[in-house]
Amino acid sequence: MISSTKLLVKSLLLSLIVLLAVNTQETQAQNTVGGHFGFVQPIVTLADGEINDHFDPYTIGFPIGLTVRKNEKFAFDAEFVPFISANGNSDDISFLVHPGFLWGIGDKLTFGARAAYEIGGGRYGVTPLLNKGFSFGDTPVFAEFVLPVRWGSGGPFALSAALHFGVGF
Repeated sequence: MISSTKLLVKSLLLSLIVLLAVNTQETQAQNTVGGHFGFVQPIVTLADGEINDHFDPYTIGFPIGLTVRKNEKFAFDAEFVPFISANGNSDDISFLVHPGFLWGIGDKLTFGARAAYEIGGGRYGVTPLLNKGFSFGDTPVFAEFVLPVRWGSGGPFALSAALHFGVGF
C-alpha cells in the first residue's frame, strides 16, 4: 500500500503539472536574427578641402550584415563591407567592420548609427544612416542613405555621402 504522505506528494505534483499545463502561455523568443546583403555606392567625399566623386577611380562596396532584432523598434546590426577601387592598372581592396544600432521610426523607416573600423587603412569613425524598407513580392528590400565620417591614420577628416541598396533575409 502507498502511504498517505506519498499519495499526498504525488497528488500535489500531479496537480502542479496540470495547473502549469493549463496556465502555460505561448512563449516567444525575445530576439530574432536576420541579415542583409547588397551594394553601397559612395557618391561624394569632402576631405581636406577637396571633393572626390568616387567614379575616378571607381569605388563600390558589397555589405553583408547580420541583424539581431530585439523588437520592431530596435536592433543591433553588424555589417562587413569589402570595398573595391578600380584605379586603372590595379584594384585596391579594403575592408570595413561596421557594427551599429538601428531604431525603427515608423512606416518601414529606420535611423541607424554605426561605428566604423577600416581594416588595413587604420581609419575609423561613425556612420549615421536613414533606411527605407520595401517589399518586392515576398522579398524585403531596402534603400539607405549613409553619411560616413572618417578620421585617423594621418589622413584628413572626411565626410562622405553614399547610397546602399540591398535585400533582407
